[in-house]
Amino acid sequence: MIKLKKIQKAYKAEDDWIPVLKDIDLTVEQGDFLAIMGPSGSGKSTLLNLIGFVDKAYRGDYLLDGEKVMSKGDQDLSQLRNERVGFVFQQFNLIETLTVAENVELPLLYAGWTQKETKVRVSELLTKLGIGDKEDKYPKQLSGGQQQRAAIARAIINEPDFILADEPTGALDTRTSEDIMHVFQQLNIEGVTIVLVTHDPSTVDYCNRVVHMQDGLLTEEVN
Repeated sequence: MIKLKKIQKAYKAEDDWIPVLKDIDLTVEQGDFLAIMGPSGSGKSTLLNLIGFVDKAYRGDYLLDGEKVMSKGDQDLSQLRNERVGFVFQQFNLIETLTVAENVELPLLYAGWTQKETKVRVSELLTKLGIGDKEDKYPKQLSGGQQQRAAIARAIINEPDFILADEPTGALDTRTSEDIMHVFQQLNIEGVTIVLVTHDPSTVDYCNRVVHMQDGLLTEEVN
């Protein structure tokens, strides 16, 4: 599904280039639940952005289903992001002026659905995630855990091939974090591929693979 070969990335700081990713080799198969662990500044989020077609300024090969991503234009990459990837963030990134249902339906509207077409699908998904009674609430009226469930709903409403989750439990208490990880685990059981960036060792118990990043280098934990 996803194959990274000798990926390198550096940022320019004044007259110097600072390496962030160093010869990264990584394969993510359909159905994987992969955790990327490492300290702040190790390159985890940079790698996640690259996998999610947000960042194309790198060297090396990124193959998706055997096709080189680098050869695609901005419009094609935008389409890949909308159709194949769901993003979940630590701070939820919900639009405060929209209701929960309106937030969740956005990817479908971008894909050309009408609001009438989205209504049933959004309602069913929110019910499945345990917040069916929050459709008409605004993000600030929800708890942290409820906001993250809404964010997950938005990420999976268009049935993406994989989810990229960047510290999705970082702003939550321990009990709520466990609830959210159970949601991810169930999605993975249902066939959704998940790549999770985390610094919390307890979250990796839900994953079938763990890789570690340190100073831009990647190593995989062998079970």
